[in-house]
Amino acid sequence: MTIINGDVWFAKFPLEEDDSVFRSRPVIILDVERLIVLVVKVTKTPPRPNDKYDIRINYWQYANLNFKSTARVSKTQILDHSQLVFKIGTLHPGDYTNILNAYMRYITQNN
Repeated sequence: MTIINGDVWFAKFPLEEDDSVFRSRPVIILDVERLIVLVVKVTKTPPRPNDKYDIRINYWQYANLNFKSTARVSKTQILDHSQLVFKIGTLHPGDYTNILNAYMRYITQNN
């Protein structure tokens, strides 16, 4: 299984309320390590006006997503490779750049 930064995968993502419970959902691969992957939660909900880290995925169809989608950069998680179920597609380079830049702002401003 080849995993590349910018890929969109369907993954077992932990719930915020109880991280021992998982929900299958799309995620964006931000960084791949030997044993873990850094992912961003994807939702079909529009960006929330009060969260500057909700990034609209402009080319959602390019990434093989079924709906207009939002990357919730503030909902970044580290997952085990085994939590990735199947590859959906790959982000458009412009979307990947927007999301990666938002992530860099997020970790700089929140650490």
